Amino acid sequence: MESEVSAGQQKVLFDLEATAELYRQTITIPGADSCTCISCKNFAAQRGGVFPEEFHEFLRALGIDPLKEWEAFDYDFGVNPNGHQYGGWFLFVGRIVEGIDKRPESQQEPFVYWFTTSFPTGKLPIGPKYCAVEFLARIPWVLSETP
Repeated sequence: MESEVSAGQQKVLFDLEATAELYRQTITIPGADSCTCISCKNFAAQRGGVFPEEFHEFLRALGIDPLKEWEAFDYDFGVNPNGHQYGGWFLFVGRIVEGIDKRPESQQEPFVYWFTTSFPTGKLPIGPKYCAVEFLARIPWVLSETP
């Protein structure tokens, strides 16, 4: 059964049970954990504290496991004393029904999110329509190793 949720100027329909099944069967480990680059290791080292609790609750309401991003990536090269800008996606089964599929104009640094249909599809099962919650987050560099 589909439910509706809004974020900013966007509205999506989503399938809570199908999304929970996606995380049980397909997205079993976080994306950053399947990568060996130093930037992903930095993200993974602090994954649980990167996002506000309200965002974790928002993801859980969609059926998303907030500790299992589909993919995360670092926009910065080298060490940035103001923190590194990371982006990434949390997937769910659903579709955008209202609003445009792009980042909001007013950036709420250090954290912003929106719905999108543009993300790497990787090894997703064929059949369901997928959508994502895309995020940008500025987080510190916590590893002793540097990029």
